[in-house]
Amino acid sequence: MSDIYVTLSGNVTDDPRQYQFKDGTRVTSMRMAVNRRVLDQQTNTWQTRDTTYYTVRCYRGLADNVHQSIAKGQPVVVYGRLRIKQFERDGENRFWAEIEAVSVGHDLKWGIATFEKPARAYAGVAGDDRQGMEDATREWELSAPGAAVGAPAAVAAPAAAGVTALGESVSGTRGSGLSEGLRALEGGGAGVEGGGDGSERSEIGEVEENHEEEGDDGAADSWLTGTRAA
Repeated sequence: MSDIYVTLSGNVTDDPRQYQFKDGTRVTSMRMAVNRRVLDQQTNTWQTRDTTYYTVRCYRGLADNVHQSIAKGQPVVVYGRLRIKQFERDGENRFWAEIEAVSVGHDLKWGIATFEKPARAYAGVAGDDRQGMEDATREWELSAPGAAVGAPAAVAAPAAAGVTALGESVSGTRGSGLSEGLRALEGGGAGVEGGGDGSERSEIGEVEENHEEEGDDGAADSWLTGTRAA
């Protein structure tokens, strides 16, 4: 199956977390909130209708650069592979959306930035370490704002629907799981604004104002196989 790549723009909900493994490999994860902004014709003001939360995971050189460059509340643009993660808790199927980042940068629509090129060497991540991060991220997502349980109303259905169109061409068991996860994130689609207002903008990642989303301070301090870096 071909990977599904998406580009998202939104705000970082809490400071990125970096973890270091026994072999020296470092991985950085962060959460971002993507708002769907709609122009209210009656008040002629932009309003936030839906917010979708994503976990963004960065490896190798990108991991260090993101950890040193990105902070809570900052607007960012992320490009990477979409993953829909599924697990069971208390007899219920739960899902979360994860982006394996290829590129991360500040959204210069909202400010200015400077560039400095580092000089470092990087290594890959072992399979066991990667599985450990999967388990730890699962616990992190359970305490996140808008964590998906079944079909949550807090997740932006239009944003998920945009990537569903890409996933419809996927065949096989893996494609079926992806479609099921996307449907859960969509929340059924029935609760989204009706009327077909032509002014609505449903593009993934379109944000008209900079809104900081509060994060969670109670997440686990370490991966199952790694130690959180200072």
